[in-house]
Amino acid sequence: MFAYYSKWIPRFSEKIRPLMNSKSFPLSKEATSAFSKLKRDIANSLLVCVDPKFPLVVETDASDVAISAALTQNGRPVAFFTRTLTESEKKYPAIEKEATAIIESIRKWRHFLCNRHFKLITDQEALSFMFNLQHTSKIKNDKIQRWRLEMSCYSFDISYRPGSLNKVADALSRICGATNHDELYNLHKSLCHPGVTRMYHWIKSKNLPFSLEEIKQITSACPVCAELKPRFYKSQENHLIKATRPFERLNVDFKGPVPSNTKNTYILTIVDEYTRFPFAYPCRDMTSATIKTNLYNLFSIFGTPAYIHSDRGTSFLSKDLINYLHTQGIATSSSTPYNPQGNGLVERYNGILWKTMSLAMKNKGLETSRWEEVLPESLHAIRSLLCTSINCTPHERMFSHARRSTNGIAIPSWLANPGKVLMKSHVRTSKYSPLVEEVDLIEANPEYALIRRANGKEVTVSLKHLAPTGDSSIFGREESTGQDHSFESDPAVPHVSEVPVIESNSFPNPVLTEEQRRSQRERKLPLYLQDYISK
Repeated sequence: MFAYYSKWIPRFSEKIRPLMNSKSFPLSKEATSAFSKLKRDIANSLLVCVDPKFPLVVETDASDVAISAALTQNGRPVAFFTRTLTESEKKYPAIEKEATAIIESIRKWRHFLCNRHFKLITDQEALSFMFNLQHTSKIKNDKIQRWRLEMSCYSFDISYRPGSLNKVADALSRICGATNHDELYNLHKSLCHPGVTRMYHWIKSKNLPFSLEEIKQITSACPVCAELKPRFYKSQENHLIKATRPFERLNVDFKGPVPSNTKNTYILTIVDEYTRFPFAYPCRDMTSATIKTNLYNLFSIFGTPAYIHSDRGTSFLSKDLINYLHTQGIATSSSTPYNPQGNGLVERYNGILWKTMSLAMKNKGLETSRWEEVLPESLHAIRSLLCTSINCTPHERMFSHARRSTNGIAIPSWLANPGKVLMKSHVRTSKYSPLVEEVDLIEANPEYALIRRANGKEVTVSLKHLAPTGDSSIFGREESTGQDHSFESDPAVPHVSEVPVIESNSFPNPVLTEEQRRSQRERKLPLYLQDYISK
């Protein structure tokens, strides 16, 4: 590939010499540096302005794991495209993989190719016949026939070039297939450890060469996510959106007291119901005057909302605050007593915000008391990443005005085999103590699991209190030792996203002793049987 673009790289023979002289792998530092410089030279040689007088050329190729294409004009690169194949696309026959590379590249560069004649080059000779629009014969493959109809609106000449001469696209398809998983994990850490959905949305929006399966694998195996975001077993979740437009209804609540190296020991969290756009203000106290000051600053930027909902905190129910809001034309309401679910949206975002800050502090090695240093970037991450409740990011919406069936219950694969799992800590010395403890899973059914604690005691627990552990060995280096290891995918190991279905009547319940089966609580007769005497 470097030789193909050598005429656009100054002093090419001098720069390529360390690579040519290298005869061992891994490469030396000098060869690695030369490789990086040549890649930068190719990127700098891209044609900035496309000349409409000369035709464009699209070169495509596909490997077993990726597809790629290069857009050139007069032999000079204009743009490159590559991505890994999904699990279903990997099962395509070779001709359909090559066709996928053609159709995906044309879709990506549609703004270049519309209303102009271009040349299409592929190393699959059969496709050069099938996609030739001058042929009127019917194609037997329905999928390729549909793609052929999609390409009928373009003006192009397709030609065959042997794979040995298709250097650029061939190299890109293999580079993408050998992507280092450490790069994806570092990106996952820099975004404050988002989940699969939001991480995949970010990857697609930035057109990065990572597949959904790779994101699932990295996210599920992240030890930091497993510890601070334990994935307890849940049957289903329900979501409710009440507002109909941005800044119509706001939910407010306090978080704290939290450890702090300043006098700000509370966080005032405000969430817009419609957009899920969060605001957070460090506060010294929870008085109504503090709330009024922060709300005034918020209203001065975004205007006044129609409705504000809160819990039954003393400061939120004070006459001073309610009168202030009513004079601004803002209606107020509060949740019912002893029912935090009534203010569930902002309660949930209190947890999301603190989790995001905890992950950011863990990455930077900061103490918990220095949470104010990571508050801005945590808010930025929450606002920029996908919110699954609204199927878009909060920023876009604000400013762009385990399955049950008849044959059994599905449980995750990490519950199907004995091993290490995380169990919820029900007794904690403070709310900043660890959320989970590591235990040994002995066996599980779709309702309960038998586990062994660190002290050797075996107990039965509900599945909703269990979560999987992270697996740091999947990454290219161990976090604790700093040693580098190459990532290898073992086909014999099942994918972490595989979910086996276990029938309720086919899995035995955990074997419990008589002592475990009996409750230790003292049993008393009901009042109406106190005068009853048994013989």
